[in-house]
Amino acid sequence: MKISVIGSGAMGSLFGGMLSAAGHEVVLFDIFQEHVDTVNSNGLSIESVVAENSIVHPFASSKPEAVADSDIMIFFVKSTATRNAAEQFAPLAHSGTIAVTLQNGVGNEEILRTVFGKEHTAAGVTSQGATFIGPGKIRHAGSGPTYLCMSDGNNERLGPFLSALREAGFEGHAKDDIDNLIWSKLIINVGINALTALTGQTNGTLPEHCETDELLVSLVEEAVAVTRKRGIELTYKDPVEAVRDVCRKTSANRSSMLQDFDRGKRTEIDFINGAIVREAKRLGMEVPVNKTVTRLIQSLERIHSSTTEKKEEAQ
Repeated sequence: MKISVIGSGAMGSLFGGMLSAAGHEVVLFDIFQEHVDTVNSNGLSIESVVAENSIVHPFASSKPEAVADSDIMIFFVKSTATRNAAEQFAPLAHSGTIAVTLQNGVGNEEILRTVFGKEHTAAGVTSQGATFIGPGKIRHAGSGPTYLCMSDGNNERLGPFLSALREAGFEGHAKDDIDNLIWSKLIINVGINALTALTGQTNGTLPEHCETDELLVSLVEEAVAVTRKRGIELTYKDPVEAVRDVCRKTSANRSSMLQDFDRGKRTEIDFINGAIVREAKRLGMEVPVNKTVTRLIQSLERIHSSTTEKKEEAQ
């Protein structure tokens, strides 16, 4: 089985690296050339808080043709890049390729389904956590189950990939309906990601300070109200406490959005808190805290983008 990871940041490198170590043919695709070169020269170093540190040796490439004829294409690009990536790599798929999204937020599965077709698309949710430390180096910051569901409901086709995940040490399961899992994870991200990006703090600090904890509660309660209006039952009884628990269990983790801020990259705010804002508008609801936080992140992105452009013009 040939497995390609499209977008080999922290999470993509984690999955690709561990699948490679289990003996599977893996291609880590990424446009960050230094990361690609380091992985190919020195291997991928995985620091871990859940297992022993290791160095693994997947093949990495910045050339799209390297992923041609993959049996599985796992999309880990930022949600803002999903459509472009899907349109770029779909022509390289074969008749049985399955495109899998394990990305944050809501909307990625719909994009892949539109491009690849529902019989070639699977949506997934994972509780794994990882941080990108630098080229060729990541930290495995938390472990948990991974659930997958084919968009056309034919989960039997996921059997070989699920077996590969288990061989690599992941807890993998097929599920008939994962909307509740997707939205349950979305609410975790809604409560954590933007706040860590705005404050520059790791996950564990959010419940420790009354100011950030109050914001966390407001963000989560608004998102839960939207979810309930949609008729989705969450996987936990106390959403606020579930988010706090994730903060504690991943206390040293720098969220993906904070990592984006660290590197001056565009965030996935439109697919996380922004998704709550859009859905609330559709349902005729008000979510003022999520709207404010979304606008703050978008404003900071625009300011950074403008500053970067001015610096480039001055050079």
